[in-house]
This record gives sequence, structure tokens and C-alpha cells, in this order.
Amino acid sequence: MFVRTVLWLVLPALAGAAPNIVFMMADDLGWNDVGYHGSEIQTPNIDALVKQGVELDRYYAFPLCSPTRVALMTGRSPIRQGIDTPIGPNGGLPLDEHLLPQTLQAAGYQTFMAGKWHLGIERIASHPYRRGFDRSYGHLGAAVDYFAHNWLGGLDWHRNGEVLREEGYATELITSEALDQIRARDKSKPMFLYVAFNAPHTPLHATDTYLERYPDLEDSNRKVFAAMVSAMDDGVGKVLAALEAEGIADDTLVVWVSDNGGSIRAGASNEPLRGGKSNAFEGGIRVPGVVRWNGVLTAGSKLEQQFSAHDWFQTLTSAVGVEPQNAKPFDGFDMWPALKDGTAVARDETVIGVDGNYAIFRDGWKLVEFTPRNSRQSTRHLYRIEDDPSEEHDLIEVKPDLAAELLARIRSIPRPPSVSRDLPQRGARPGAPAKAGPKAKGRGGRGPRDPRAGWPNETREPWIDTALRD
Repeated sequence: MFVRTVLWLVLPALAGAAPNIVFMMADDLGWNDVGYHGSEIQTPNIDALVKQGVELDRYYAFPLCSPTRVALMTGRSPIRQGIDTPIGPNGGLPLDEHLLPQTLQAAGYQTFMAGKWHLGIERIASHPYRRGFDRSYGHLGAAVDYFAHNWLGGLDWHRNGEVLREEGYATELITSEALDQIRARDKSKPMFLYVAFNAPHTPLHATDTYLERYPDLEDSNRKVFAAMVSAMDDGVGKVLAALEAEGIADDTLVVWVSDNGGSIRAGASNEPLRGGKSNAFEGGIRVPGVVRWNGVLTAGSKLEQQFSAHDWFQTLTSAVGVEPQNAKPFDGFDMWPALKDGTAVARDETVIGVDGNYAIFRDGWKLVEFTPRNSRQSTRHLYRIEDDPSEEHDLIEVKPDLAAELLARIRSIPRPPSVSRDLPQRGARPGAPAKAGPKAKGRGGRGPRDPRAGWPNETREPWIDTALRD
């Protein structure tokens, strides 16, 4: 407590008031999908943010949407919470879990959210405005039509629990809401703003305005994907500009990350990393990220220490001097000393993964358990990951005893029954990209199949905009 008291006294950016937090997250954005990693996709606003802040060079998310969001919001492993797949319509983050916005709310923060929730749908008690957010806007499920705002046959677009029928491209609507939340905030209180962009998650929908930025991209999926990323990047730029216009840019800790690696089938690129979304090779879990706090963090620096999605709760509360209110133990680490001045943070082993695809990191080693789609047969792979980030040199035959020990540690994590219901296991996830179809007027390359394809109970009533139960 003494350390936190001193922190309040010495940080010049605070100017007597608690700092704001703006946390922005892309959806299914790969390592090679940002300009500062050499991508052909144009992300000037994210690139500028990296120059202004601390680049996260070894930031690890979980391989799928819901598990990463669970880790972010609770500071705890989704594996031990029974969430090892995307949360389906009847599932949800257990209600006895304490969330980051609840801690910040209790500390006097106003808490806003715009974008994708994906932590519970059917039960009203699972919705963001019941779980620590004063104001929430966006969609609750895994994916959404960017223009019609439908998912699984029903309208999935909400503000504080009220269903909305409004025109517009989803990414731009999310951005607009975030700007409104910034401008309409109570200026006497600090703000926590969570902007969870749905882009560039499938379905692949883009406007002609953004498609026109990529006339030379021949692959249809990659072209639409790139256009979607550019729309998201513009949204990031507008949020940052709003902080400047409101005079609070220097009093705001800004985070931008991706929620998992990109889906190669949907046009993403994770090169030179191996693998992609849904597996625990580097391409599925090592994603771009940056943290900026003007005057507090060193601009243009790079953090090469490992940083994981379930570190955010402790790291952010430590940064702003707020005591966490959770009763259950954290699985993550407080990485604020590493961000602030590069101080090495001692980490023991870290386990990241979902549904038969896991990675464990310990003392420079990484063991990967890989289960291909539509298969229950797993393989194991062992790497000296800091020396071999592309995972080209499998050392499992050199160190079989170490591999067996690390696998046993993965197996030792308690796993309650899954609460990610109504989702088939491997091979039929929502919004999975398929062969591109004809271009839809006003929507760019609307290539992938209906996001309901492959889901059970496709004749479900449009429950999202009808009866929800408390």
C-alpha cells in the first residue's frame, strides 16, 4: 500500500487526479497484419502509437476470442474457469468471477464499453452493463454481420441491454460510440474505456471506401481483410484524437492489442510465426500490442519480456494505484515495473491454450500440444522459444523428460466442466471463412459463409432480440 501511495505522489501525469485507462482490442489480427511489422496493410495510427509508447514484443493472448477476454477481465486463466472454446449462446463467464471494471468502478471510475463482449449472452446477468460497465454498446456474441448486425438468426446489437436497430458499418459504429463516451463522460471522474473492435473477425465485410485503398491486392480474402483492418486503424486514430481534443491524452494510459492470432483462411498473416488462430504455436498466441502513457512510459521503447493476457488486471490496477477487489487468486503477474522502467518481473511457468491446443512456457522453454481441426490426435513439440521464435527446431527428442514434465504440468491444471455451451468442438466455429462469394453491393467482399453454418440448432428463434432470461 505504501508503494501505491508514493506512486500517486510522484507521477507527474496525474496532476492530482486518477489517470484514465483506454483499452482497445482488435479481433483476429495476426502478427503480420500491422504496418510496423512490415505488412502491406496500412495501419498508420497504430504505427504512430507504437512510436509513442512501449511496444509489446512478446505479448501472448489465448488462441480464441472468449478465453482471451476472460483472461483480460478476470486476471485468471480461462482454463480453470471451464472456458476453453468461444462462448456459445447458452454459456457465459461464471457470475462469481470478479471483473476488472468492477474493481475500477468501486474505486470511483466511470466505466464504458463499446464493441464485442462475447462473455455471455442469454442471461441478462451476464451482460456487460450488469458486470461492471456503466454504459455498454455493441454485440454480445462471437461474430456479427457488419451491416445487418445479425448473429445466429437474430439481431445482436445493444446499448445497455436495449436492442438497437440502426444503420451503419459495425466498426465505424463502435468507433462513434467510443467517441461519444469520451465526450459525454463526467469530467470530474477518471474513465475506463474498453473498445473491443469486431474487426477484422469474419464475416469478411468491408465498405468500398476502404477496399479502394488496396487496388493491387489480388487475393480476395486478403483484400477485404486489409480493408477491415484499415477501418479499425482509423477508429484507433479517432479515439486517440478525441483524447487530445479533450485535453486528457497525457492523463490516459492507452493499450492496444489483438485478442489472438489471425485466421489464415480468412486472409490474415502471422508470418514469420508458425500457426494461427485456435492453436498454441506462436502465430496463434503471440500478437501485436502497445502501451502508451505520455510522460510516464518511455516513447519508442520495446518490452521483450513475456507479457500475457491474464496480466492486465494486476498491471493496470498497479499502474493507476487501485487495489483489486477480487477474492479469487490471480494467475497473471503485475507487469507494471517492466513497462515503467524495464525492471525484470519474475515469472514462473505460464500456460496458455484452449481445447486440446496448449502451450506452457518455463525457463526459456515452450512445449506445444497441437490437436488439428476435426481430430482428437495430438502431437507435442518442444522449443527454445527465445532463440527460435519461428518454431523451426523441435527439440522434443533431445529433451523427452523435460517435455513429459511440462506436459504433466499442463495436465495438472484443474478443469471444471465447460461453460462454453452450444458450440461444436473442432471444425465448426462461427464465422469460419469459406470460399469467397460474389461481391455484395455496398459491402465489399462479403465472401465467407453465413456465420451460423456448422452450428447446432440452426432453426433457433431469434432469441437475441426477443426473450432473454435474468
